[in-house]
Amino acid sequence: MSKIPLIIERPISTKIMQLAQQLKLTDLQAKLVAGRLSEQDIEGPDDIENLSKIIFPKLSNLQHPNQLKNSQDAAKFIADAIQSNGLIVLATDYDTDGVTSAWVATRALIDFFQVPKERIVHIIGERKSGYGVTDSVVERILALDSPIDLVISADQGSSDELRIKRLKEHSIPFCVTDHHQIPVEGVPESAVCTVNPQQEGCEYDKTVAGCFVIFLVMSQTRTELITRSIIPDTTPSLKDLAINVALGTVADSVSLKSINNRAIVQAGLQIINQFDNIAWQAIHALNNNNEQLINAEYLGFQVATRINAASRVSDVTTAFKFLNATQFDEAQTLLDQLDQDNIDRRKQQESMLEQAQTAAQDSFHEDKYSMVVRMVGNAGIQGIIASRIGEQYGIPTIAMTDLNDGFLAGSGRGIIDSIDLREAFQWMSEQKEGLFKSMGGHKGAAGCMIPVEYFDEFVVLFEQAIHNQLGNEPPIPTVQTDGQLEPWQLEPALITELNLLEPYGREWPKPLFSGTFTVTSVKPVGKEKTHLSFRLTLKSDSGSKTINAIYFNAKQHASEADLFIQGDQIQCAYQPSLNTYFGKTTLQIRIQTAQLA
Repeated sequence: MSKIPLIIERPISTKIMQLAQQLKLTDLQAKLVAGRLSEQDIEGPDDIENLSKIIFPKLSNLQHPNQLKNSQDAAKFIADAIQSNGLIVLATDYDTDGVTSAWVATRALIDFFQVPKERIVHIIGERKSGYGVTDSVVERILALDSPIDLVISADQGSSDELRIKRLKEHSIPFCVTDHHQIPVEGVPESAVCTVNPQQEGCEYDKTVAGCFVIFLVMSQTRTELITRSIIPDTTPSLKDLAINVALGTVADSVSLKSINNRAIVQAGLQIINQFDNIAWQAIHALNNNNEQLINAEYLGFQVATRINAASRVSDVTTAFKFLNATQFDEAQTLLDQLDQDNIDRRKQQESMLEQAQTAAQDSFHEDKYSMVVRMVGNAGIQGIIASRIGEQYGIPTIAMTDLNDGFLAGSGRGIIDSIDLREAFQWMSEQKEGLFKSMGGHKGAAGCMIPVEYFDEFVVLFEQAIHNQLGNEPPIPTVQTDGQLEPWQLEPALITELNLLEPYGREWPKPLFSGTFTVTSVKPVGKEKTHLSFRLTLKSDSGSKTINAIYFNAKQHASEADLFIQGDQIQCAYQPSLNTYFGKTTLQIRIQTAQLA
């Protein structure tokens, strides 16, 4: 059995809370901000101005692109290619960040820089071939008939020197734009230019997504083209491209306490909610978010899941074509396919999750630091499995599937904030030569490919790598909350108060509160009867409030014994939400975890 999570309250910074109150935030809002930021996050000449830029995001707060090392050089190479007449190849990753990166580059080149669309070739990687500029991507580039002026990567390339060198040997120049960690050996020598905030000497925000990097590079290209008089100085800025930079940024789970990420996501959401874009009109027709404004959570759970589903179970180009649709009927047809892909993904996920849960139960013990589960199924789904198992057990987890070609593909999730998966993989590679065929990713999410025969050694080395990072105390799963609310606060107005601190995401999490409730009633609901519907009563010196609550996936199977009965006192971690029924809007709570008090 997994460990029962410890429900704790976030520590808050007294200084930040006081500064937030000076910015006219309510006491609750100030407390939420003070629980998400440290004093180091706002260090600078003017602390309160830096705090204001985080709380009230806008595009004018963005760092200047000149601070992004090599971005001006990249702009020159791209401008040279634009002035030529050969192909410009866009080589991007297959996830939502990669697909939106391809969209940003395409729309900039065609709509803003007037490049004929027949000069642009898109090569989006495939999950089955693995992450990065793979041999398959190189073969597809070399198979092109026309001369190539430039290959531009987005959301990949920093770890792909060997493949980039192959292209260089064919006199094909390669410009890397990326945001992933730089390998120990440094940036790819064979690239004409590498733009990546992670590289040494770059002063730009290290947390931005790949789509944001290519957005900045294309912004620099606009400036270069104006300087060369290739386009007029009246050419609009690229700010309208924020619509899908926001989507890619949220989908890639980068930090949303970053001034830059908050600004670009907020700007994108403002454009999205105007619904002038054809693709977003189709999304709104499919799911109108209960007539509420589309927010970052919607981007992550309603849109990114569908975009990602294309590469997981079908054809990634469906997602790219959808974002570029120019007619509503076309967008709707493509979105229907993405929706079906997502349904297929869920079905496959259920089977694989069952395998993973069995494997996890068999290997888990109280002193375990990590989890590696091996399954049969679609390699495109294992990242979701790693998240679910990792969250269940509260430890870093890697989910692996057999590619049936002598290799296992794995996706990992760090789960614990202090864990650095990329660092763990690097250490493991130093212990055993040839352990990895490939590896890449971020601190909190990373992927790899290993020979099948090294699986057992991989499990041992991963456990040791996590042990090294955590020390001698095995991790205890914890749920951090923003503390307790009073009964009088559990009204719809609470949502308006919380929404003023949007966008929420990684490192700026959606508010999660705790409380001890009395179970007034409880019953299993849903097709599989694994969700629980409650009526709960919260009491305090200020009064009491009875409220509806839902606990999704409270049970793994309907046959499990009842977790709670009427009259129980339960401690919950929960998120408030709105529920509209027959025109009446009330507050309900969504339980994340619950246990007997």
